[in-house]
Amino acid sequence: MGGITLFAKEDKIAVFDIGSKNIKILTGYIKDKSISIENYEIIPTPENAIYDGKIVNKEKLIDTLTTVKVKSKDIRVVLSSNNIVLRNFDLPKMEYHEIKEAIKFEMSVLLPEQIDGYIVDANIIDEFSIDNEENIEIVMLKVQGVAIDRSIVNDYLDCFSQANYKINVLDIQSNCIFKLFSSENNYIMTKKGETIAEENLAIIDMGHEKTAVTFIEDRKILFHRFLDHGGKDITKVISQTLDLDLKTAEQWKHKNDFEFLFKESKNEVESILYNEINKIFHNITLDIYQVIEFFVSMSTKKKIDRILISGGSSLIPTIDTYIQQYVNVNTQIIDTLNNVNISKLKSPNDLSIIVNALGAFIRRR
Repeated sequence: MGGITLFAKEDKIAVFDIGSKNIKILTGYIKDKSISIENYEIIPTPENAIYDGKIVNKEKLIDTLTTVKVKSKDIRVVLSSNNIVLRNFDLPKMEYHEIKEAIKFEMSVLLPEQIDGYIVDANIIDEFSIDNEENIEIVMLKVQGVAIDRSIVNDYLDCFSQANYKINVLDIQSNCIFKLFSSENNYIMTKKGETIAEENLAIIDMGHEKTAVTFIEDRKILFHRFLDHGGKDITKVISQTLDLDLKTAEQWKHKNDFEFLFKESKNEVESILYNEINKIFHNITLDIYQVIEFFVSMSTKKKIDRILISGGSSLIPTIDTYIQQYVNVNTQIIDTLNNVNISKLKSPNDLSIIVNALGAFIRRR
């Protein structure tokens, strides 16, 4: 792939997690079991510069990247997009270069355009054995194939290059989540300090444009889906109810503590907001429930043990309670980490926002 890998020294690492609303920039190290973050920033993504992971205004993004002062030779970028195709395949055990060729062939059947228009990579997630028809044991591999539109990758490489950064690793959101949540180092734990890595997990990343749901079973990623709901839906409700433009409504959303959601006696405007926000919660939760039902049908254990919520929109009060009551699965917002040291944490809420970027510090197993 011309010197970079999709999913890669023990130097300072700089991670850029670029979303449609915010860019999360983390610098630090990973040593032994611990991730140490020296500094992090959460800065606004230039307006209309990124949509669904695609760069739609390169000049705006380059200008923003140029203002960021990061010193690292190991630059890692996290991508999240509906345009990234992920599929799991069962293949006979073979050499890695053979696996990549096999995945290219399998993915070529699924992609809407010629395979040459995509960058394809493969990640071995499990090894198991089966007996063939002659009762001979065959060693198999479960492999996750990933295909990204080559033009998307080239745009990121170009923008970072023009800002005097050289990307070392391009990672994808689901892979970052998988590495962080399935690690034997137990980076994610319950509020009671219990490990969760052996559980069947649904990790829900509630972003501005979309909500990403990743399912992990037995420390292995089962599948990853995007839902067409995000923080923008709540911003629109606030805009319409309070007669604000979208930018002002977004500012109102971030500054407001949403205390009215808990009030027994609400004024007319608060009642409208309460009802409309709950409609959004209901729609998101209904989609989550349907995806969970599909996951359970595919899983070996036929159950899900825990739902973990991250992302900026997860900070809207009561969303975790709403999901737990509807889906009837233990649900918590990610606000505690283990074996992760963050110097000068600006707000406990930031943990939920930077969690994907933390996964990019971990090398693929």
